[in-house]
Amino acid sequence: MSGKKICVWSGKRGGFGALTPTMRAIQAHDDLEMALVVTDQHLYDQFGRTVREVEDQFPVAAAIDMEQTGDSNEDRARAVGLCLQRSVDVLTRLAPDVLLVIGDRGEVFAACIAAHNMRIAIAHVQGGDLSGSLDEPVRHAITKLSHIHFPSTEQSAERIRRMGEEPWRIHVAGDTHIDQILLGSATAEEELRRRYDLAVDEPFLLVLQHSDSTVPGASRTQIEATLAGVAEIGLRTMLVYPCSDQGYEGIIDGLEAARGRPGVSVHQNIPAPDFIGLQKIAAALVGNSSAGLIEAPYFQLGAVNVGERQIGRERAANVIDVPYDAAAVAGAIRRVLGDGDFQDTMAATPPPFGDGTAYRHITETLAEIDVDERMLNKRMSY
Repeated sequence: MSGKKICVWSGKRGGFGALTPTMRAIQAHDDLEMALVVTDQHLYDQFGRTVREVEDQFPVAAAIDMEQTGDSNEDRARAVGLCLQRSVDVLTRLAPDVLLVIGDRGEVFAACIAAHNMRIAIAHVQGGDLSGSLDEPVRHAITKLSHIHFPSTEQSAERIRRMGEEPWRIHVAGDTHIDQILLGSATAEEELRRRYDLAVDEPFLLVLQHSDSTVPGASRTQIEATLAGVAEIGLRTMLVYPCSDQGYEGIIDGLEAARGRPGVSVHQNIPAPDFIGLQKIAAALVGNSSAGLIEAPYFQLGAVNVGERQIGRERAANVIDVPYDAAAVAGAIRRVLGDGDFQDTMAATPPPFGDGTAYRHITETLAEIDVDERMLNKRMSY
């Protein structure tokens, strides 16, 4: 097959799941060709080596081992630097017309620096969001390197305009995380309850908390506060490993210390269809994952957002923000579970992240754009 070659870059499970419908649409498009590159968490045994999950669905054109050996600032910086260096070789070999990336991760930033210097057009999904911690300036830096923008909401699009990006480059698409939800990719409840040892009709809590990379040394204390609040509720609890940001070892240590407690299970990785299905039937989502803000409202699932990792991020009415404090976490969970007014407001407030067709907008736009001098030579719009 020949056509415009789109190189999709994936470094973690969440971003991969969010782009899965888009990748399938690219594969099916007569005028597009896809090459998938995996890196970062996908290749680490500690995080479940999710490249195997990727390979079950798509051919992998290249894999970049960042060789991150620890969770310090220095470890992460060296890993991102190595990713940049190896990205040059991969992009040279694949020779894409467009590099398609999502979000605010360091491995994505590394690929964009390489592509920028190699004059490869960059298409960015989820630009303009506010996401807190060290991720947010990385997201905005990716936006300034990118040539075509697919923000999730009009608020995010307006931030991109205010950064001086030319309006013709900006295409509000909706959030790609919603595509997989509304396309019906969730694993069925019966299968989930069997697979994860959840009794029929048993309520349970999903806990996914990443480190706050601005204070990585506090991650163990922070997860312990969250787990103490969760323990007060006494429900069956599923704990999920974090991403590879600075401070991840403290989170993992806290989760592993809870392994074996009555009603508690610990999971290195939960595949995207399973995680979507679990959100559909969970009693509450606790932690600081963007899933609580973006995906959970589509299931009318209350989310207890702990700490400041997602500070300022656009959200629906399903979110309760609390500090790293056990009593505050427990109180918010009780409100999610038992406050009728909260549940009514959540049900009555439509989420702002689109209608599950972002993959169509992205694919058609990629097929239509001309990767020419006008595209590659960016100018400020003011």
